[in-house]
Amino acid sequence: MTIPTEAASEDEVDRAAQVVDWDNRYVMHAHRWPGGGSLGTAVAAKGVWLTLDDGTKLLDLHGQYMSMGVGHNHPRVRAALHKAVDGLGYCVELFAHENKGRAAKLLIEDTMEGSDWAGRVRFVASGSEAVEAALMVARIYTGRQVVVTRQLAQHGWTAGAATVSTSAINRGDYFDLPTGQVRNATVQHAPIAPAPFCAACPLGQTPGTCGDSDGTLACVRETERTIRSVGVHNVAAFITELYNGAGAYIVPPQYPRQIREMTERLGILWIDDEVVAGVGRTGKWWAFQHYGVTPDIVVAGKGLSSSAAPVGACIVSRTISDFFDTGVWTAAGSFHGHPLSVAAVAATLEAIIEENLVDRAATLGEYVRARLSEMMDKHPSFDSFEGRGLGWILNFVNPESNRQWTPSDRWYDITADGETFKPSEFLTEACAARGVLLFPFLPNSMHLGPALTITKEEMDIGLNALDDALSELDTWAGRTTDGCAG
Repeated sequence: MTIPTEAASEDEVDRAAQVVDWDNRYVMHAHRWPGGGSLGTAVAAKGVWLTLDDGTKLLDLHGQYMSMGVGHNHPRVRAALHKAVDGLGYCVELFAHENKGRAAKLLIEDTMEGSDWAGRVRFVASGSEAVEAALMVARIYTGRQVVVTRQLAQHGWTAGAATVSTSAINRGDYFDLPTGQVRNATVQHAPIAPAPFCAACPLGQTPGTCGDSDGTLACVRETERTIRSVGVHNVAAFITELYNGAGAYIVPPQYPRQIREMTERLGILWIDDEVVAGVGRTGKWWAFQHYGVTPDIVVAGKGLSSSAAPVGACIVSRTISDFFDTGVWTAAGSFHGHPLSVAAVAATLEAIIEENLVDRAATLGEYVRARLSEMMDKHPSFDSFEGRGLGWILNFVNPESNRQWTPSDRWYDITADGETFKPSEFLTEACAARGVLLFPFLPNSMHLGPALTITKEEMDIGLNALDDALSELDTWAGRTTDGCAG
């Protein structure tokens, strides 16, 4: 299979130039493409393919920040949105309506694999806002104010979510490129526990040998110490990501169960942020289902509606929902439970169920694992990878020194462009030249997160492009891959 292309007409080229001019003049931008350039103007999308103004088609292996769920322009989602526009259109969340009820039922019953822990869901307008809702729920329910977070955490850029985000690059801070000055948008930060990042343990532990005599991981032990240092009586919740969307790791297998035991013993809530990992991404509906535990609050977004409409969801346990049933929560939002958004949610969940995409992601994920293992053995610059299903984190090193190109203390410093080489940007541009779209989030790492509908043939197109790009990186680094082990 080859990457399809379509020639753009002269009128289409002129119109695209006008769009770029308007974008440059009037749009307030966030993030940057490597080198400060642009990929072009997107004009259409279907499945895992994006079409640009010049007719170029890009295989979307990144999934638009891992947000695409059942892919671009899925027929079921498109039909549901058309029906919603032609029908109800809009009403505030005080009204019951079919799409909201159906989406809630699917989330609370159908995605929980027979578990009855989940009580109710609150639909909001984004993943960041869902985190805001989770923080409010935890504080109202417990009567306490402090929420403890972790290093390398990413929970959103809105004011409350940013306080529990420790990733400077994506919590709303501003980097002035000419001066290197960082202007902080976040007023205060939550207490910070160590990240459960075994490959670069902040506590200096070695994978496989970490743990107390009872098996408690060092990061879990230090998390409890952080909570106790604040005062357990002040702490409402501890917030985690089991698939670290802003960092470069997946938690060790013991971590979720130990966190669940610790939070229950201390009498605080566990908030599990599944905006990236949830809704089938990891080969289960939810990442926590891999570990045989249940949180108190789950946060969802991104793939929940296949990003066909802005939406987030805060799912709470039966105990918490019973508490809220006895009072009035004065937190109305104009777009909470918007008929178009929840129509996209219901259609996405139904498509995942009917097309068996969760199990399919798990199966295809094993193929991806095998392909990545082959590439790691072949390319000295490809150091390691973690993941499952259709969510993968790839880590790169300088093959000359077997160390990261960008030191860990500069991972989130985007002003360091002239001082450090960023392999993720190199590979992103090399893959784009081969018709495959990825995005460099961290300098030494990148994510693969295509739509759950991607075929094995399409996945091979993306992985083959990455394989070629890694060869280019190896050569650039001054080594060939001949006879080199990963």
